[in-house]
Amino acid sequence: MLRRLLARLDQTVGPLKEWLKILLMDRGYWGTDLFCELKQDYRIDFVSRVRDEKMKIHQVIQREIRQPKRVWSHPWEEREFSGRKEKRQVLTTVLPSQLLVSDQTPRMMEVNLVVAEQRHGDGSPILDKKGKDISWTTYVTTLAPGKQQGQKMRGFYRRRWGIENQGFRYLSQTWNIDRPAGHSYGAVLARLVFVFMIYNSGQWFKQASRQRPDYAAQLRRMRSYGSGVRLAGATNIAITESGFCGAFTTRERLRLAQERIRRALQRDLKSGCSLEDALKNLDSS
Repeated sequence: MLRRLLARLDQTVGPLKEWLKILLMDRGYWGTDLFCELKQDYRIDFVSRVRDEKMKIHQVIQREIRQPKRVWSHPWEEREFSGRKEKRQVLTTVLPSQLLVSDQTPRMMEVNLVVAEQRHGDGSPILDKKGKDISWTTYVTTLAPGKQQGQKMRGFYRRRWGIENQGFRYLSQTWNIDRPAGHSYGAVLARLVFVFMIYNSGQWFKQASRQRPDYAAQLRRMRSYGSGVRLAGATNIAITESGFCGAFTTRERLRLAQERIRRALQRDLKSGCSLEDALKNLDSS
C-alpha cells in the first residue's frame, strides 16, 4: 500500500524527489527492497531502525562497537515519562557503511549505520517493564551521518514522536483513522481521505473563528457534543437510491423519518389494510 501511495503521489503531486526529501519510518519491517526503491527509483533519503536482533547485520554491529578505538559522542537528552522529566546520557557512534542487499530483487546499495546507547542519569541501562535491556538502538539511513557521530540521525528519527503524539494520536483517538471499514486499498484510502478532509476543515474553521464571532459561537456549540464531533454537531449523511447525497442534523433526520412513517401508514390504511398489517409492512420496508 505504501508503494501504491508513493507511486500515485509521484504522478499526481509531482516527482517525490522535488518535495519529499527525507522519509522517517518506524522500525524497519518494510523490507530491504523498499529501501532500495526509495533511494534508487525516487531519489528519497530515509531514516529507519534496524528491525530486530535476529538479522545477520547485528553480528557486524556487535563486532564493530567492541572496537577499542571506536569514537563515541556523549550528549544529554531530556525525556519525559509519566509526567516526570529525566535527563539521559546518549552515546552515539557511526559504523562503517554496509552493503544493503534487496530481499526481493537483484538490487544493492550502501547504507550508513548509527548506533545509540541510552543510559539513566546515574549511568545505569534502560530496562523495560520485564527487565529486558532496551538501551541500544541502531539506525539505518542513506544520509551522511555528519561530524557529530550520528547525533543528527538520532535527532531525525526522534522527530517521529512529534508526528505520533501531535498528529496520529489525535487522528486515531478522535476520528479512528486507524480503523478503516476494510483492509483493501480502497477502504484504507477512503478512510485516510475522509479523516484528513474533516481534520483540515476543522482546522480552517478554528482559524476563521478568530475573526468571525458567529463562527466562534458555532465552534463552542460543536465542542459541546464531545471530542468525536467536529463539524456541525451530530450530522447524518444520507444517500438516496437515485444517487443524491445530503447532510442532516439529528432533529431534521427525525422529522423526515416521522414524515415517512406517517405517509406509509396513511397509504396502507387508505388501501384497506389493518393497522397491524400496515405496521408489518413498515417493518419490512
